[in-house]
Amino acid sequence: MRTEIIFKDIRRSPYIENFITDKIDALNDKIGPLNSDLHWTVRVQEERLSTSARHPVFHCEITLKSGVSSKPQVVTKQDRNLFRAIVAAFDTVKVLLSKTHERLRQDHRQARPL
Repeated sequence: MRTEIIFKDIRRSPYIENFITDKIDALNDKIGPLNSDLHWTVRVQEERLSTSARHPVFHCEITLKSGVSSKPQVVTKQDRNLFRAIVAAFDTVKVLLSKTHERLRQDHRQARPL
C-alpha cells in the first residue's frame, strides 16, 4: 500500500496528516489483506471564493488506484470545514469500495435497520 498526502494552499500539519492516515488505516482494516497493492492519493486544498466575506472553501480529493482495476476511483468533496470535507470524502470512498469488497458489503448489510 502506498499513500500520498498532498497539501495545496494549506500549511502541512502533522495533525491533519495523522487524521487522514487514521482514516486510510481504518478503511484498509475493513478491506482486509486482499488489496495490499492500493495506492491512495489524498489532495487537500483551500480555495478562496471571490465573495465579500471571503470564507475559505476546502477541497478534499481522494484518488484510489488498485492493481485489480485499471480505472482509478476519484472522489472530490468540498466544505467550509476542512475536517468535514475529509470525512465526507472518506465516507464516499467507503461506499464505492463497499460495492466491490465483500467485507464492506457484509458490514453494510449488518448496519441496515430491519
